Amino acid sequence: MIRNIYRIFLLSPFFYWAYLILSGTLGAEPAKSLNHKMGEMALYFLILNLAIGLLIDLKFKWPTLLRPLLQSRRFIGVTAFFILTGHVFLYFVMEAFEFQAIEQILTKRYLIFGSLAFTIVLILALTSFDAVIRWMSVKKWKRLHRTVYVASLFFTIHILSIEKTDLIKYGLILGLLLLAQLIRWGVVYFRKRSQSQV
Repeated sequence: MIRNIYRIFLLSPFFYWAYLILSGTLGAEPAKSLNHKMGEMALYFLILNLAIGLLIDLKFKWPTLLRPLLQSRRFIGVTAFFILTGHVFLYFVMEAFEFQAIEQILTKRYLIFGSLAFTIVLILALTSFDAVIRWMSVKKWKRLHRTVYVASLFFTIHILSIEKTDLIKYGLILGLLLLAQLIRWGVVYFRKRSQSQV
């Protein structure tokens, strides 16, 4: 029951965006405005997913009310994928689905790194099914899904390449994300090192 409440809450951005579309409150350039909102929300979902991974590695004792969030980690990742899919789709809408849109993906830095990030997230979403995990083996599946860190790096370059007015805001968010991951890797490294010395 609680897990379902968490998942409904995680899907709330979609309901909010539907309201903005139906109410016509997205401004003069609705596709551009919604595209920006989706990109920003995808970043928050990515941070949430990585934060959960950090707490797992730190052996965090999850309170009862937060355990459904832990159990919804894969759901969070798949939701982030759908948000990114909408983000990419709206880019093509803004470019009127012309060939120029594809040409820009291959030539503009922010689009190159954004596309690389999306490709990785796409692969991770397609391999998030239980049947795929059994086919690959858990060890290989975990190794593949660690590429989310590469995606987060590409996503960071993508965002910082286009955000000018909110550079401090996003720089701070992404800096904290990087710091959290450095702490995570440090903890894992020293834990493995201490275990090998036993």
